[in-house]
Amino acid sequence: MEIRHNVKIKSWDGTWDYSPKVLVKPESAQDLVEILTNKDRFPSPVRPKGSMHSTARMNGDEGTMVDMLGMNRVLEIGDGTVTVEAGITFLPLARELRKHGLQFHVMTEIGNVTLGAMATAATKDSSFPDEFGQISSYVTAMRYVTPAGEIREINETDNPEEMYLMRSSYGLLGIVFEITIRTRPTEALWLRHRNLSLKEFRERFPQYKADGCAVMYYIFPYEKRVVVELKKDNPSETPKQRHRWQYRNRFWRKYDPLITRKIEEWAPNKAIRHGLDRIHFSLLRLGLSRLIGGDKTWPHEQIISYPRDPGLNRYIFSMWSFPEEGFFDILERYCDFLIQYEDRTGYRTNLPSVGYSVAQDRNNLFSYTWNSAGLSIDPASTGGKEWETFLKAYNAFCSENGGTPLFNQTPFLTRDQVQNAFGEERLTKFNEARQMADPEERLLDRYFRELL
Repeated sequence: MEIRHNVKIKSWDGTWDYSPKVLVKPESAQDLVEILTNKDRFPSPVRPKGSMHSTARMNGDEGTMVDMLGMNRVLEIGDGTVTVEAGITFLPLARELRKHGLQFHVMTEIGNVTLGAMATAATKDSSFPDEFGQISSYVTAMRYVTPAGEIREINETDNPEEMYLMRSSYGLLGIVFEITIRTRPTEALWLRHRNLSLKEFRERFPQYKADGCAVMYYIFPYEKRVVVELKKDNPSETPKQRHRWQYRNRFWRKYDPLITRKIEEWAPNKAIRHGLDRIHFSLLRLGLSRLIGGDKTWPHEQIISYPRDPGLNRYIFSMWSFPEEGFFDILERYCDFLIQYEDRTGYRTNLPSVGYSVAQDRNNLFSYTWNSAGLSIDPASTGGKEWETFLKAYNAFCSENGGTPLFNQTPFLTRDQVQNAFGEERLTKFNEARQMADPEERLLDRYFRELL
């Protein structure tokens, strides 16, 4: 295994700096056993690292960072499942499955994330009828190394309680190195975009769900409009269309952040900037609703490969989920909150917000749709200190409105906000399991110590 000392490393978009004493890249489960049992060579806390795409600062302190990207093999494509090493990332695995006529149940758009992260942390995508929007819900088995150096193999049939905890363990109960996850045959995907007012979105949402659509949406809070992205399986067609998704993905990955940055550079004052923003986002809504659709698109093509160190193309976000009942009132309040925040501070988020309709899910302890189906609000930005200050105010707004955060995708959380969202019972249950699994706190870093 490769070992480096006293390195400097950044998260994928450059937001967070890390200074681990040891950065180690294992090649086998036995390497992980050595890492976790040799405390002199590999100081605590020991934290696994994937692509570092999390927007929260959760990859560890000054101890040992375990880079899992070297363990990235496809081990077996079986009947309804695929087994892989935890360091493989989502997009190349999805492409490999496509060769076999298969796809994941959840085709989330962030293609850089490792399967190890997806299996043990919160993910997001709009839910199809009778399916969940969180990838970990489809993990059926995993192998991991405990903090004491024991290799464990568990599955949802024989170890349902342990699986339930591991699916939202964030590397605090052990380091996962192998995952088995459900797949299904590839089906063509029907895709449409609708340009709506908030009122129209509220009125039409029940029908979208009744029609069997997975619902994602882009929020333009200062105009109080949304573009709703509707998807549903279309088994009567053979998938053929790729470019519709590629146009959409290229815009979010590259052109929208770049145009926004250029407007900020060119505009001599806020009035002109806001006018250019209105033109930019009006054209964006028009383009999505008129051009991006199809009856037989490839589901795999919705996945985006975001560049590391993206520079002017930087696109970052945060996320909270809210109960479906009452959500549209909260969405109205969110738009008003952003407008009032700009009036008070002069700062506005410079990219459209995003959101997902996600089914109720109790397959992992820290599910953000534990109590009911939910819809999310994810403000987005090109970043900066004002963005970080805004997120703290946004967290307070969400907590006051009954929201639930994601430990890995909601920066600047407080202990009170975590307790308000998840409740004492779930937090106690996890803490008891963590203390039993890791009494010497080999895996517990400052971030989770403060929140849990």
